[in-house]
Parts: sequence; C-alpha cells; structure tokens
Amino acid sequence: MSLSLLKSLLPKKKSKTEPKDVIALDKARIDSLKAFTKSLKLPLGDGQVLNEALTHKSYTHERKMPAGYHNEKLEFLGDAVLGLVISEHVFETYPNVTEGGLSKVKSVIVSANLLSEKAKKINLSEYMLLGKGEEKSGGRHRPALLADAIEAVIGAVYLVGGLVAAKKFVLTMLAEDVDNVFSGRIEKDYKTLLQEYYQKTQKLAPRYDIIREWGPDHNRNFEAACIVSGKTLATGVGKNKKEAEQIAAQEAVKKLQITLSTPSDHKI
Repeated sequence: MSLSLLKSLLPKKKSKTEPKDVIALDKARIDSLKAFTKSLKLPLGDGQVLNEALTHKSYTHERKMPAGYHNEKLEFLGDAVLGLVISEHVFETYPNVTEGGLSKVKSVIVSANLLSEKAKKINLSEYMLLGKGEEKSGGRHRPALLADAIEAVIGAVYLVGGLVAAKKFVLTMLAEDVDNVFSGRIEKDYKTLLQEYYQKTQKLAPRYDIIREWGPDHNRNFEAACIVSGKTLATGVGKNKKEAEQIAAQEAVKKLQITLSTPSDHKI
C-alpha cells in the first residue's frame, strides 16, 4: 500500500465550524497541560483536544459529562497515525524490508507493553483523569490503559499540530526501538511470539475469543481464551479485549516455554 493511500485513510481534521463538546478547563488544569506539552515540545492549542485525550471514560461517567468526551476516538485516530509514521520510517530507513518484516516491526512497536513503558517515561499517568473506581483498581498504572492514553495523545497532537508534529513526537519516542527490532535487542509481544511459534512448527494461527465480560460500562472486565486447533490453550483477564488477549497469549507462552528473545536479523 502506498504512503499517499495510507495518508488518505487517516480521519480528516475537524472543521472549525463543526459542533463539538467543550469542557470548561480551570487554570490549574490548563497549567498542568501546559507543563506536559512544554516538557515534550508538543502543540497545545486551547487545551481541549489534549484534555480529551487524557480523559478516561470512567471519569466522564462519574461526573455525568457529555458521553463522548473521553479518549477512545482519539485513541483510534492515534493508532492510525502511529501506524503510518512507523511504516513510513521503516520504509525509508530500511529499503530492503519485506512486507512481512514491516508487519512484524509494527506489531512490536505498537504493542501495549512497549507503549505503556513510553507512557511511564513521560509521566503520562500524572496528567490522566480517571474515575474513582478506576483509580482505586490501579488503572493509572495499568499497561493497556497507559498504551491507549498515549495513542490518544498522538491523535491529539495530529489534530492540533498536524502530521509533522505527530511524526516528530512518535519518532522521538520510538525510532530507537525500531532500530532495536532490526538488531534483535527488543522483545516481541506475546501474541506475535505465539503466532510465529505455531506458524513455524505447525502452520497454524492461534485465535482469541472473548468468553466472558462483566462489570459496569465504565469499569468492564474481559476474559479471553487463546484457542489452537479448537482447543483452549490458556485464558487471560483484562480491562479491555486487547489486554485480555495479550495476557492469554502470555500464559500460553509460559505454558509452552517459548523464549522471549528475538534473533538478530537485518533482513526481517
């Protein structure tokens, strides 16, 4: 797929005349957002988009705010921007990369494990708005929640500052990790490890089914099953489907004693 086509698939910026939810931000919150953007040299705008990117739906629910004012849509946008930036970077930096190799690199770079570590390094959790229940359950430090938040911030940077600003933010955080994937100095996520193991040994691909979910809308729990050849290999519980699937894959990796190391291969 060409770069121009990938760019065309990105959601368009909102028109200035398009109605949107506006939340009154007090001076303390504005100052907090300014401190966050200043430390990372990010565009702030009026603070509304970034504030939305840092607002979890549990916070929205508890305060009876407009139902759509939380970071899930921005997370979706940020995921697309992240994929585009990483794909373009790999395409330009490693011209001999194969399509399969590009997919492998992306699967590592956009994994919840790696993104949550990046979120911790920039102290993202300090600026997030969470509901009391989510706060008490440890949500501020949950990898999947942090990964979703940093993708939402990427989406916010794109909307406020454009693709150039988003690209600078993403590559400042992740360009070194891309290099590490090619040099074999970085671990793969558990779903990728498991898939590659079964493709190599049995020409099979694990699938993941959500077998149970419970709890209120703002604090859901999901249980995923990792299934191979019709049999459940392992299960995992998380706060969203992606987290539950990763934990199920992790349990399967442990059960099969699959090594986490990535062999060095510059022809990935």
